[in-house]
Amino acid sequence: MKSLDDLKGWLIDLDGTLMVGDVLLPGASKFVQSLRENKYNFRFVSGTTKLSRRSIAERLRSLGIETDAEEIFTAASAAAELLKTFEGIKCNFVVAPELLEEFKEIESSGRNPDYVIIGDIGSQMDYEMLNKAFKLVMGGTELIALRKNRYYRNSEGLQIDAGAFVAALEYSSGKQAKIIGKPSRQFYNLAVHDIRTEANQRWLSGEFAMVGDDIEADIKGAMDAGLVGILVKTGRFNDSYGEHFGIVPDFTFDSIVELAEALSRK
Repeated sequence: MKSLDDLKGWLIDLDGTLMVGDVLLPGASKFVQSLRENKYNFRFVSGTTKLSRRSIAERLRSLGIETDAEEIFTAASAAAELLKTFEGIKCNFVVAPELLEEFKEIESSGRNPDYVIIGDIGSQMDYEMLNKAFKLVMGGTELIALRKNRYYRNSEGLQIDAGAFVAALEYSSGKQAKIIGKPSRQFYNLAVHDIRTEANQRWLSGEFAMVGDDIEADIKGAMDAGLVGILVKTGRFNDSYGEHFGIVPDFTFDSIVELAEALSRK
């Protein structure tokens, strides 16, 4: 049985775990405070592909959680780090305008790009955008999806997510997208590497935990990458969904409040 005492690093989901919309969930501040008091290395992990790390950090500060962009890890920042390892590549970006600041070191081009990068742009997505991306993929451009979630929850309830658009491109082109964001193993490996590099430590994946409300994207994805999976029953939590897929978290808490209390007893 794994113990919270053995953990060296934490990945913490935001929407549905620490907050819903622009409202912090009870216990969120206490949990973050416990991490800092125990001198844990951690990253706030966001599944959004609409906001930059800078905006996410500003949002957290406005809610009373002090942080900066370096403590945020997103699919866009992961993709940017990965793409920077290839020289001379060009990308066509189907992402929210703000997200382009994460890719400022990558050349943007609509003519013969190496990759189409697709994220969630919500109601801005239309047929012309999808069709342009489809033509590029059919012409040999590889498709990278920042996320492939089916839906998400905000203050207005459940909303269709970017996975629907990714699936449309895959179905039309007959080609599979490379998923960089949750629940891909690569996303969690890159997040762990980010912490290890900063701490200059060679911690194993099993010494890191992922805390989230999405049993498929957060918990299964992290556990597949060798991390400890900690489920909180808030946000997108659906008990029957986990049972259907046979996913059993390492730890389950009713809320972040209970997890904060368990951590404070350490």
